[in-house]
Amino acid sequence: MTSRRTLLKVSAAALALAASAAGFAQSQGYPNKRVRILVGFAPGGIVDTLGRLLADRLSKQMGQPFVVENRPGAGANLATGLVARAKGDPYTLLLGSSGPLAVSPTTEADLGFDPLVDLIPISIMAKTPLVVVVPANSPYKDLQSLMAAMKKAPQEVLYPTPGVGSPQLLAQEAFRQRVGFPAAPVHYNGSAPAVMAVLTGEFPFTIENPLLTLGHIKAGKLRALAVTSKQRAPLLPDVPTMSEAGLEGFEAGGWYGFVAPAGIPQDIVNQLHAETVTALKEPEMARRIAEMASPNITSTPQEFKEFIAAETQKWKSVLLAAKKPA
Repeated sequence: MTSRRTLLKVSAAALALAASAAGFAQSQGYPNKRVRILVGFAPGGIVDTLGRLLADRLSKQMGQPFVVENRPGAGANLATGLVARAKGDPYTLLLGSSGPLAVSPTTEADLGFDPLVDLIPISIMAKTPLVVVVPANSPYKDLQSLMAAMKKAPQEVLYPTPGVGSPQLLAQEAFRQRVGFPAAPVHYNGSAPAVMAVLTGEFPFTIENPLLTLGHIKAGKLRALAVTSKQRAPLLPDVPTMSEAGLEGFEAGGWYGFVAPAGIPQDIVNQLHAETVTALKEPEMARRIAEMASPNITSTPQEFKEFIAAETQKWKSVLLAAKKPA
């Protein structure tokens, strides 16, 4: 007579086999319906634009509609959380960004998801460097003179940012810590008013997106001292990197990548990765991304995961140091 234990083992094995077969069948026909790409910001920004460029390419390449759904809120944590909770669903994907993927785990006490556990990175897609700028009539001609002056400042230096949790704020806090001077941010509702505050001489410097400063730099209203990327920015080829300007190894900025919920079949991960790399190599898409001051890049899923882990630790160290009393 078959024992109850044996029956349980057989049933468990049958269920596992059925689940595996279902997953295999699903992945073999993937995609066979509409795929959602969630974006955690309102239409019009770089994350939304990247999402729509990718959705258009994947729709053409994979034969099913890939549709962007904007779910703004909580600094993109809302959309990221929705995808993180869609475990095993390859029809709910995310165009993710550095804030919710690498900064929020430190800044949010009850985030509700772990990017490195609940999400599967597909590929990084782009990085946006930042640029250190001062007013055109500033006495600081290069990064070294700015740093020397900030160290000697008789009181706390104020600098503008486009908001709490922004890459610009993180870059400026990391800069303050590396150089070693007392400073405090003044938060604006977006980058445009922050840049305007520097143009009018309210602040000695800021670190901002090249797209928002390039016109002012070319018009001679702002002076660019350094870019925060490892290599020089294509839109500002004559501006040195932070390392070249004297702050060795300094790198900061926003980055964006394609992400899926944990638990989807590995062959779908591989398929999405291959199709994303193909999309990013398409000349028109590459040109559009370059116009956003964000040269497109790719990575393997494992490389992207390691990058997110490294960025999480990097900004955690900066944020924790910011809380320590001087």
